[in-house]
Amino acid sequence: MNDTNLQIITLTKRDRNYSNLKGLDSSLKHSLRLDQNEHDDFEFNPNPDHPNIAIVGGVEQVLTRELAEQLLADFNDQLQTKLKATEATDEIAAEKEKLRKLKSKLVKFINATEPTQIKEYVTSVMEGERPLVVGDYAALLNQHKISRVAQRIDLLENYTTKKREIEQNAPNRAVSRTVNRVKEIILVIPEPNKLAITKAYTDLLQKALHQFYQKNFPSNKMLFSFSHLDETTNHVHAFLDLQNEKTGKYDFSAQEFEFASQYYARNKARLDKISEPPKLEDFKLPNRSEEKQNHRFIRERESWKSKVMQAAFYEHFNSLAAAYGLQAKFLPKTKEHQEFLSKVEQEAKKPKSERSHNYYTRHIEKLQKELTTSEVELIEQRANIVTLNTTIKDLQGTANTYKTTIQNLEIQASELRKENAELDSQKQKLDDEITEKTTKTAELSSTFKTMKSRMTKELNELRKKIKEDTNRKTVLEKAIKAYEEELEPLIKRFDILVDRILEAKRLDENPEQYYKRLRENTYEMASRLGKEKRKDYLFNVTEQLKEQGLDHTQATLGFTDKVKLWASDTFTSKQVVEFDKDEAEQAKAARKRRLLKPKPPSPFQDPYDPYQ
Repeated sequence: MNDTNLQIITLTKRDRNYSNLKGLDSSLKHSLRLDQNEHDDFEFNPNPDHPNIAIVGGVEQVLTRELAEQLLADFNDQLQTKLKATEATDEIAAEKEKLRKLKSKLVKFINATEPTQIKEYVTSVMEGERPLVVGDYAALLNQHKISRVAQRIDLLENYTTKKREIEQNAPNRAVSRTVNRVKEIILVIPEPNKLAITKAYTDLLQKALHQFYQKNFPSNKMLFSFSHLDETTNHVHAFLDLQNEKTGKYDFSAQEFEFASQYYARNKARLDKISEPPKLEDFKLPNRSEEKQNHRFIRERESWKSKVMQAAFYEHFNSLAAAYGLQAKFLPKTKEHQEFLSKVEQEAKKPKSERSHNYYTRHIEKLQKELTTSEVELIEQRANIVTLNTTIKDLQGTANTYKTTIQNLEIQASELRKENAELDSQKQKLDDEITEKTTKTAELSSTFKTMKSRMTKELNELRKKIKEDTNRKTVLEKAIKAYEEELEPLIKRFDILVDRILEAKRLDENPEQYYKRLRENTYEMASRLGKEKRKDYLFNVTEQLKEQGLDHTQATLGFTDKVKLWASDTFTSKQVVEFDKDEAEQAKAARKRRLLKPKPPSPFQDPYDPYQ
């Protein structure tokens, strides 16, 4: 297929690595559709054109609840078995930490030493390529006039001894508790591409993911993947086992870097916008500590690897997408694109029920289109009314013509009676004719009156409906404008301030300034809501802060704020959004259910400590 005939689209590919098994369990339950809540009508289409799909061991199956529960139970059993077999004990972890510190000292020594012979000797001993011979090592150090020879020998000897002990005593239980064990890959064709939600497109996404990882990382098993066709985008979730089946090691990051290096070397000419891979020497400065050098080097190397991996995946995806009439391309890095990505990231942090693009908002868009269609139909009906009015006038003219004709016939008949008695029989005949026409005229008049009455009634009802639809559209447009100009910025600022408070707590900084701004933002939002809508909003603010483990009293409005709200309600018209009676009752019931719903434990709380 010619590239000019392909529809250009964008892709979003997100990788999430899990060492925190609680986070993995939560994400997996979402993919399995086991984590259900009262917002499902907002998040998912209850009647999708095609059911959700699970692919396990290369076999495609419809994702039923029974299958989901079985997959989750089997996976948790396998994972716990693997944890018991591979996770390092506290003692092994302590020994590995000692080995790491010894290695760090050795690396620091050889990096600060100029002679290549010493570097080669120490490196080969550390990697097990040759045994440590104390006499040879001492002679080499003395030859190059290295100070503290005995200390250098002890350091290398201690390292080799500690490494040998760990390998002999715990070869299969040396996996750190912080190692990433599973990678979740989320591949999305974003909503702005305006593609229909179809199984064909999600099949393309599945094929692209499975073939890419099977071809380039064959030692890592794809545990399972899911196609969700009940949301507003074509997207899939895949879960990759990060343990190398050949070596038993969790070395996927190293595999990725090796693949990226080889791919870049082969395609360097095409990847002219991606620079050479970074080197540690590029980050060395006289006043920069070794720790910062390493940190910046690792960060830049990961960024470089991500760019190359993205380019490689796009190339692979497009080799399959042409058959579907699609071609994925990178968006140019303009200011507008950066702002778009920022909005996407902010949306991704929200629950699906609160996102601007979910099943519910898509339904609203559909209703708006139907409203536009109704307006067109109303215009057509108005044209029909004009045509009917013209027809009525024509009928009135015809009736007048009949009346005039009858009058003329009566005059003629009277004249005939006077003029010739011999024409009585003919007159009677003519009278009968006139009577018949009179009857028909009466019937036509009666029909006309009935039709006019019915059409007048329909016209009045139509005028009433047009007026109601116009008023409803005005209210809707006013609410949408208020949301876009006033409420949406306040909602987004709330999420940003919550994130900053969480970050401040994590860094052990004083979050007081953010709490103050959060309370001000809460007041501004509340001042623009009606009383019932405001009550629901303040309740949800409190519950959301509680769920985040934050001090919800910091966002509670004080006496002064409440007085200001009373004044605003009494003397201003800023309250642009309010529930109707039914919505208010539904919101009240939702709050009651939420209060009765058991709260999950805080991530910082020990569930076995009775004093917390």
